[in-house]
Amino acid sequence: MNRLRTRLTAAALGVGLVVVAPAAAWAGPRRSGTATPTSSSAPARLDIETLRTKCLAAIDVRLPALAAAKTDLAANPHLSADHKAALTADIDGTTARLQTLHGEIKSDTDPATLRDHCRSIFEDNRVFALVLPRTRLVVGADTATAAGAEVGDIAAKLADAIDKAEAAGRDVTQAKADLDAMKAQIASGVAAAGPIPGSVLGLTPADWNGNHDVLTPPRQELRAARSDLRVARDLAVKIRNELKAPAVSPQT
Repeated sequence: MNRLRTRLTAAALGVGLVVVAPAAAWAGPRRSGTATPTSSSAPARLDIETLRTKCLAAIDVRLPALAAAKTDLAANPHLSADHKAALTADIDGTTARLQTLHGEIKSDTDPATLRDHCRSIFEDNRVFALVLPRTRLVVGADTATAAGAEVGDIAAKLADAIDKAEAAGRDVTQAKADLDAMKAQIASGVAAAGPIPGSVLGLTPADWNGNHDVLTPPRQELRAARSDLRVARDLAVKIRNELKAPAVSPQT
């Protein structure tokens, strides 16, 4: 069982990528209840130089976050090629728009034009509200799918181990029941994660502007996928321990 134990440990680590899922360093600030002075809801108009400074600072926060996300995408082993390409294109397009706005804002002399350009940083790009959260969702979904496949391989090996234990006269009733439950959790987790990329990759800033909760369903689906795969991982450990336990000799 040592070889099985080694493989099972590796699978548990793989699922850990889904279960723990720490926030990326480029996640950016959480939304607060304070309105930004460059948003369309700002009640007061700042003087032109103060507004320009604040808008340039907003771009300067977003560009490094986008660059960091792009670097992480390039190194991620779990993303499918088409998802990586779509996310990279989205980041590149957003970056290019912000760089253009940066130049325009620096040269704006008309207050109304400056306000429009400043507003575009947010309403036409939505870096922290949409672009980066969408990236995390797709990464999380592809990681969950990869982990589901890995733990599915472990389930197959556990099934072989159960068959051998049964052939040797062991009572494997509980192990079989746990394996069935494990397979069901894997299937449920993969099914929850699978549709996420397709549901978010086509979203635009206008979609988020019209519905601030547009990412809520995929977030819930990803949480469900992680939960299911966590249960599958725990069941794998339970089955391993059941098979390792010494056989109980019949009393005479």
